[in-house]
Amino acid sequence: MIAGSSGWRSDTGPMALAVALGLGIGWLDLHTTEVVVTASALLLAGLALGYLRPRAAWRWAVPLALGLPAMAIVGHLFHLPTPEPIRVDPLIVLVAWAFASVGCYAGATVRRVAGPRPTSG
Repeated sequence: MIAGSSGWRSDTGPMALAVALGLGIGWLDLHTTEVVVTASALLLAGLALGYLRPRAAWRWAVPLALGLPAMAIVGHLFHLPTPEPIRVDPLIVLVAWAFASVGCYAGATVRRVAGPRPTSG
């Protein structure tokens, strides 16, 4: 999209939300030893973002997944106390992206199946 178009501007809020959620999930991942917590958070955040903006749902999965290595790097740089040693593994980013993508496309599908919201009036 062109920078001046209304579509680009309307996506800055959801993109900021996706980045914030990704960083939050990355922080959560640093402080838990259970994979299911991180995977569930990625699915739920993706579901919400996919429902919010179903068009090109893949773009919401990217910042969600990149929040994990970003927070791992921050944790490593600042020597944050964590229950396990901090590792930045590219495979984990791919797995996180897969969970986030499933959530995003599930949310987009729910939105499309539910159809447009009726307007009052």
